[in-house]
Amino acid sequence: MRKLLFLTLFFFIAALPARAESVPRETLDAQSALVNGAIVVKGEGAAPHGPFTMAQKRIMALRAAKAVAFREASELLDGLTVSGETTVLNASVESDIVRTNAEGIIKGASVVKAEYDLASGTAAVYLSVPMQGVAAALVPQISGILPEMPRYTPAMAASTAGYDGLVIDVRGLEFKPALFNRAVTKSGEAVYDPSKADQKVLTGSGLSAYTNGINEARAILSKKGSVNPLVVKASGVAGQTDAELGPIEAAAVFYSNQASKFLEAAKVVFVLD
Repeated sequence: MRKLLFLTLFFFIAALPARAESVPRETLDAQSALVNGAIVVKGEGAAPHGPFTMAQKRIMALRAAKAVAFREASELLDGLTVSGETTVLNASVESDIVRTNAEGIIKGASVVKAEYDLASGTAAVYLSVPMQGVAAALVPQISGILPEMPRYTPAMAASTAGYDGLVIDVRGLEFKPALFNRAVTKSGEAVYDPSKADQKVLTGSGLSAYTNGINEARAILSKKGSVNPLVVKASGVAGQTDAELGPIEAAAVFYSNQASKFLEAAKVVFVLD
């Protein structure tokens, strides 16, 4: 009786559908890559017709799919906004070093999922390129070809209150995520310039982050060690990618940063719509 029960249970479990593996979330455009923190693309390929073994067909289909994924990732990387209307592709034309580093980023993309369908002879490969690595590889070189912006020096004093991070609320404004999202004054002075961030920060935690709520921004900064971030509302946008701060907000950011240097550590989050 026990043997019969065991066999019944065995065949019941075997008949259950297998749990589907999670499918990586693909990056739809360059802006989404910045917001989500990675470029994730899918490439599809098929084995050529011919007298090949099943193993050979699988290898060739996966290789073809991977090649397509690399092209997709390269196109998205080229389309990333650097600042204003400048893209990585534009910067690559200006600098051989930027172009070489961009090519190296794509070559270093990691395969997060690969699958082959035996029935159709087709394969799918998902590649991921973390934006953290993009910032570390490109920001130091690209910053050298962008126009230098004068540093901000406040004309008024402001209370610091022990702030150790920055949340910039740009909701309701035509603000576009970019590799270089700065905080500036209306007169064009840089309050926060990500190109001045420590190289170790770029390699470690990356540049600015993006989210859609103040509490979510605080949670992101807490992972970077911030417990009391300063929250400011942007008064406008300059050149599509720079958040304009009023004089009171700019002074508050400047003086708060003197003690904890959160800007150099890129402990900055932009809150988007």
